[in-house]
Amino acid sequence: MKRLFITCLLFLSLSSCKEFLDIKPHEETIPQSAEEFSALLHTHLNELDYGEESAIILNSSQIATNESACDNLEVALTQTGGSLLKNYIADIAITEMTYYSYYEIIRDCNIILGEMKDSESDIAKNVLGTAYAMRGICYYELMRLYCDVYDPLQKSQLGLQLVTTFDMEDRPIRSSLEETMILIEEDLKKALSYNVQEPIWRFTTDVVKGYLARFYFWTRQWDNAIYYAGEVIKSHPLVDREGYKAMMENGYSLKGNMLIKSELISSSNSEQEGAGTYEPLNYRPVSKRFIDTFSDTEKANDIRYEMNFSKKRIATKFIFSGMRSAEMLLIRAESYYHKDREDLALADINTLRGNRILNYEPLTLSTLPEPTSGTDYITQDVTGAPLTRLMALILTERRKELFLENDRFYELKRNGRPEFWVAVNGQKYTNRKFMYNFPIPIRDTKLIPGLQQNEGYEDYIIN
Repeated sequence: MKRLFITCLLFLSLSSCKEFLDIKPHEETIPQSAEEFSALLHTHLNELDYGEESAIILNSSQIATNESACDNLEVALTQTGGSLLKNYIADIAITEMTYYSYYEIIRDCNIILGEMKDSESDIAKNVLGTAYAMRGICYYELMRLYCDVYDPLQKSQLGLQLVTTFDMEDRPIRSSLEETMILIEEDLKKALSYNVQEPIWRFTTDVVKGYLARFYFWTRQWDNAIYYAGEVIKSHPLVDREGYKAMMENGYSLKGNMLIKSELISSSNSEQEGAGTYEPLNYRPVSKRFIDTFSDTEKANDIRYEMNFSKKRIATKFIFSGMRSAEMLLIRAESYYHKDREDLALADINTLRGNRILNYEPLTLSTLPEPTSGTDYITQDVTGAPLTRLMALILTERRKELFLENDRFYELKRNGRPEFWVAVNGQKYTNRKFMYNFPIPIRDTKLIPGLQQNEGYEDYIIN
């Protein structure tokens, strides 16, 4: 066991941030058994359980950082004490740790997929399935952060640096976005073929199906998104108002229809002691634009209005970082909409609202509300079309349901990358369209000939 941990530490220490492709140890013994290889995965799974910053799923403080730079919180009204929060999108974009953290996980997955000889034992199948899942998910998250939203009419969109082996001499430039998408899909499908069921591996078959639904939704493959979202909903049905309340007030375990989450284990407070929200959020009020998305009837009867924030506009919802079925229902509803099945789209939204709003009367296509004026910067859908009443309802329900769940930034990016400004200390900061794509680390663009930087960051310099 001691030799195993030493070997694992050598793997980690021999890969510096600025040379994330240098992943093959020199003159050291590579693990031999599936059990030894599994230690590479369990390091990252442990980080996930404890909510450490290098984990594959963000922790609550990272989510609060991302949420603080969007429009559900009121930047201009932040009190002293909220200085740890960011002010606008550029604040969260100029970071290198995110990029390298994902590639470090990819590195360890590549070691397993390239070097492990055992592919038949039960543990080997679990290790391989988990490695494919984690690598595919890392590339999916990198794609959302560093690439344009996929447009099937555009044939020259930039993808990622694709590393699938641990050749330490390889310095790839960026692939096309379509090539990146192919690799993500292949990895997640391969993960699915191993049918991982044991919860200890975290990325089980149902979780992988959820990520496939997310991937197909992000890349506008509506039929596939509908299928995989439906698969997850069947295995993890939506919960009612009381079930929702019990699920979302729970801090450090999976409840209700949660499939996976960060911070299953508290490193500081117990579930009873934890306040549930990231403390600096107490100093930044929820924006009036978000609050006004709730009608007067909803303010009196919607459990989310009751649980998300206080009368003083302080966020009270327990930050959730992971995956749960309501997101799948929203994915399916919007996918139905884009397939011209408005009846099915509205049926899903009525199902969600019926499980959140007391004495709910289902909407019909003729009774859809007009969008509340001035509450949302999003004015077009992912295809560029102006919002209809039904699409506005779908997006508004997503905004309400996934508040403080690391969704809002991606919704702004996915639906037109709206530009808006915020005032901080008497200065005006504008969120530009290019900022929705994060910059490729300057160390890599200088090291690798031909590695193309994202638009808008050509003069980006590390301070």
